Amino acid sequence: MIYALGLASDGTFEHFVAEARRFGARVVPIDLRDVATRGDWRLAVPDDGAGWVSDGDERHDLDPAASYYCRLIDLSALQDDTRAATRWHGLVRGLFAWLEAVPGTVVNRPGAWSDNASKPLHEFTLQSHGLSVPESLTSSGRERLRAFSAAGPTIVKTLSGVRATGRLVVPADFDTFVGGQGPVHLQRYVAGSDVRVHVCGSHVHAEQIRSGAVDYRVDDDAVFTPYTLPADLAEALVEHTRTFGMEFAGWDFKRDADGVHWCLEVNPMPGYDWYDRRAGGAISESLVGLLEGEKT
Repeated sequence: MIYALGLASDGTFEHFVAEARRFGARVVPIDLRDVATRGDWRLAVPDDGAGWVSDGDERHDLDPAASYYCRLIDLSALQDDTRAATRWHGLVRGLFAWLEAVPGTVVNRPGAWSDNASKPLHEFTLQSHGLSVPESLTSSGRERLRAFSAAGPTIVKTLSGVRATGRLVVPADFDTFVGGQGPVHLQRYVAGSDVRVHVCGSHVHAEQIRSGAVDYRVDDDAVFTPYTLPADLAEALVEHTRTFGMEFAGWDFKRDADGVHWCLEVNPMPGYDWYDRRAGGAISESLVGLLEGEKT
């Protein structure tokens, strides 16, 4: 049994449920929006075997030994009243704690998510594990930001785990910058193709993207092709994914003209459906196999 916890309006969540069923898996999708707005829940830590959530129409008893595919998105900040916000926050935080404690397979346990929320810390972690990471700077100092962007091609990136589109910057972009607007996170831009890698257990699925844009996600003319990673890098990513406490991860790289793979980040809750459709469902097949107990 696989419980899928997320939002029915989330395309990745919807894709996983459909693909898992196509591969013959028994899936119980639970829409957290319905639970937070119309339902209720009971979660004990440590688990006492009596945990459940209700979506307002049906109560789902939660088996701690089952498998869980999770896309836990806290919408408390979007609520208009305090009661609704408190319910959202309580539900998601309760699931965070419960999923950390249960013995079943969880993709991914919430504790594996914290590092990605701080890009400077995340990049330091990646580099400390032997990956090549582009030089970066996080600062509220105008002159430091100007100097870094003057030293070579530079992009500005989100400082947190919130998704944003990266763009090139030049020293003049900081002429009117004041410290109260910061801090700002800059990273040295690496020219070359993008490589997206999904690691699921010991399975590695890679795709190369050639684009004229800084961020290929906004380029309608980007060209996607299957890609084979160097064997040593593929093995390292499998090991790093496990070391970081994840079962499933999306890795982003830039491959430069010398063939060096520069690691940009690892996403613990990857929106993988876009890539999976081009791969004919191969990523979902690996994911379902992992959740159903396939030995990898």
